[in-house]
Amino acid sequence: MIGIYWHQNGADHSIEQGTLAEDDGLNSLVFMMLMTDARAKESDVLPAGITDRRGWPGDSFTETPWGSRLWLLRREKLTTATLQRAEDYAREALIPLLKGYAKRYRVTASRTGADRLRLDIAITKPDDTAMSYGISLRWDSHQLNAQVSYAL
Repeated sequence: MIGIYWHQNGADHSIEQGTLAEDDGLNSLVFMMLMTDARAKESDVLPAGITDRRGWPGDSFTETPWGSRLWLLRREKLTTATLQRAEDYAREALIPLLKGYAKRYRVTASRTGADRLRLDIAITKPDDTAMSYGISLRWDSHQLNAQVSYAL
């Protein structure tokens, strides 16, 4: 699968030896699940000034909605409640992994600075190999910026 790599300004592909770089698919899948904006539920409170409930247009063609609701936290203060919601939203977004891509996964959110939230994600694949991801989200008044690291 063509690898998708996340950096401060969004997602991108990289070129290695003259061709698009590839990964095993799980890296790209996890990034897309977390960084695609899922549609807000009717019960969700939208950030101030936002009326669009967002969502991925392809959801009309799939049985499971795509993406995460992490975008709803964009203007929240980094409190214990915000950390819990970030964990919940990430867990919810990764549920489709259990349909053959992972046996199990664990998500932990922590505050790593005045304006940083870190999501640590550990995934056990069906063959019992493990992968871990660290996603650092920087809060500001207008957007979330992500830095991603992963290890096999």
